[in-house]
Amino acid sequence: MRLLRRCLVAFALLAGAVLVVQPAAPTSHAAACSAGNLSAAQLTAVFANPGVGGGAGYAGGDYQHVYPLPDGRNLWLFQDVFFSADNDLRDSLTAAAHNAGLVQNGNCWSIVGGPQMHNFIGSAQTTPLVHWFWPLDGAMGADGTLWIFMAEMYNPNKNGATWGAAPIGTWVARVDPSTLAVLSFTKAPDSGGRLYGWSVTDDSGYSYLYGHCYRQYTHVASSVAQFDSTCMPSTYLARVPKGHFEAKPEYWTGSAGWSADPAAARPLMTRGYANPMDVQRFGDVYVNVTKIDDWWGAYVYVDKAPNPWGPWETDQIVSVVNDRRCSQCGNYHAQLLPYLDANGKMVLSLSNGGPFNLWQANAYLYRPSFMTLPLPNYRVDAAASGLGVVARSPLRAMDTRKVNRRVKGGTFLVVPLAGVVAPGAVGVVANLTAVSPSAVGYLTAWSCGARLPTTSVLNYRAGATTANAVHVRLDGAQQLCVFSWADADVLVDVSGSYVPVGGAGLHPTPVTRVATTIGGTQLAAGATLTVPVGGTAGVPSSGVDLATLTVTASSVSAKGFLTVWPCGEALPTVSSLNMEAGDTVANSVTVPLASNGTVCVYSSVATHVTVDVVAWWNGSGLRARIDLALRPLDTRSSPRPTAGSVTVVPLSAVTPVGTTAVIGNLTAVGPSAAGSLSVTDCTATPDDPTLQYAAFESRAGLGLVPLSADRTLCLRTTAAANLLVDLMVTF
Repeated sequence: MRLLRRCLVAFALLAGAVLVVQPAAPTSHAAACSAGNLSAAQLTAVFANPGVGGGAGYAGGDYQHVYPLPDGRNLWLFQDVFFSADNDLRDSLTAAAHNAGLVQNGNCWSIVGGPQMHNFIGSAQTTPLVHWFWPLDGAMGADGTLWIFMAEMYNPNKNGATWGAAPIGTWVARVDPSTLAVLSFTKAPDSGGRLYGWSVTDDSGYSYLYGHCYRQYTHVASSVAQFDSTCMPSTYLARVPKGHFEAKPEYWTGSAGWSADPAAARPLMTRGYANPMDVQRFGDVYVNVTKIDDWWGAYVYVDKAPNPWGPWETDQIVSVVNDRRCSQCGNYHAQLLPYLDANGKMVLSLSNGGPFNLWQANAYLYRPSFMTLPLPNYRVDAAASGLGVVARSPLRAMDTRKVNRRVKGGTFLVVPLAGVVAPGAVGVVANLTAVSPSAVGYLTAWSCGARLPTTSVLNYRAGATTANAVHVRLDGAQQLCVFSWADADVLVDVSGSYVPVGGAGLHPTPVTRVATTIGGTQLAAGATLTVPVGGTAGVPSSGVDLATLTVTASSVSAKGFLTVWPCGEALPTVSSLNMEAGDTVANSVTVPLASNGTVCVYSSVATHVTVDVVAWWNGSGLRARIDLALRPLDTRSSPRPTAGSVTVVPLSAVTPVGTTAVIGNLTAVGPSAAGSLSVTDCTATPDDPTLQYAAFESRAGLGLVPLSADRTLCLRTTAAANLLVDLMVTF
């Protein structure tokens, strides 16, 4: 597809014009105007004709932005606007403005700004074709005025929106939402070239400013090569307290969260040659639309996220190549209107344009078009009950190091598991490993297509390879999604599947130690320890499908890993536990037993090893119920549990009646000293710990524990630490 740039060289004819700058007139509210917003079809009908707004009204323009006003009206601003009562603009080159537009009151329209460069905002600071202002997004401020962000443009060649033109800063205007008088126009608190305010949205506490460099005319080329490829593919994010656009922003840095230093900002999303994100919030879903690669692209990407910063997931890709208005024309700048139509669908606008001489003769080619799109949402699955576990020899299903797919902080990895898990599997038993993370952070694993849960499955520190076991729901295509807070490689090792028919049920046992090298010789580097499990610690000598163990490494000599697998099989390329020199670290392992009831433990480095039995599984055991993970305990908003204290966690409100055991992730956050976390049913004295942690290092571990009759569990920490419980499976 040959898309030609939208060139306003003809504005050069205005260079000697005498400009009379007038304020925008207040817009009257016509009594006959219909109430409410217009559908895509209605807007298409409106913009099919020139003169919108009456008289020599809007005839053509692009990069439309729509700002909802408190009284139900909408303000429409365009980057470049031509005014005419007909479609012939060849005699109307002076009938233009760098920013102006329309006020919509239902089905009634009126003009703001006007011809002869009567810009709605910034006329006093404008020199046509040399220095001008284009509207970005905006929102109502905490002061009750409408704040509109503007790109400050400059072209030293004095030929307008063509080669040499570039944004040199960001300004912000305050507009009276009733009279539409411009109350002030000043440089934005962040006036830099990333143009924070390109898109604006909010949550309950903050307003979020998306930034895009918008350097379109860097190179003399009629292709995407004209873009500044060093910045156009990336969008950044800043935030201010909700509605306080006068405040200096803080910036999204990915793994570190937010920083007051603009240099610390990292891209929120990088895609294509140009990725100008346009974001709207609809209920609890954030939706982004991007006409990828602007007028040179063929698709609109529709993305969704549970938070303004993501993680962003592509929900649909819409081809718009056949929506061009002529063979030489292009469409560009996708924007979502700030409302849903009567059918609950989104309304998308696209700018249209082409060679200047074509739309100069037919302004229809330079007016927006509209379409409806389904509102993205997140799948809500009913809990799967009556499940059993099918064991398999441990297998590595994903290693991002081998496919060069290191997960960027703030994004997620889709892990296809069909063919690795059992047919019909709705959940997976796996070990996740974060390899060489770039910063302190965590992983979350969940069923793809569902909403990202506010839980975690693994906590890591910068540079330290860390593993943890998970029991997680899968989507209908047997995919697992893994989110990482910081940049990290991710390993996924599978040892079992949750299936709706057949499989093994759970038999919890008192925690019993079945092997330890402590008090004797460490397991040597490259050596294997054989551990009898069947016929010991309450585990039958036969008829056992798999066992759940807690494996602990201590006095570790160097960075390394343990692998646990059924003896008699070849050593698999998986890891069950990762460790650093000097560590004491534990992990849960659910693994099949060998025919003689044993498991083998291999160590890549010299270390002490301890193995405790927690449960065993066969066809007569408790059936499982698996759902999206939830967090019934987070002590960070209350006094921190002290050393030696016991925290009671009631689960009756979040577990079905009759639940007798649970699997969950336990996290000690910022412990004051090295120590351990134990979990019991509140009736027993804690046995060996479920989780070992180091001072000031947040660490997570999987716990499998029976519940008391009133469905509570108890946590005991040996050092002061905040505690999290993330519930995964109930029995």
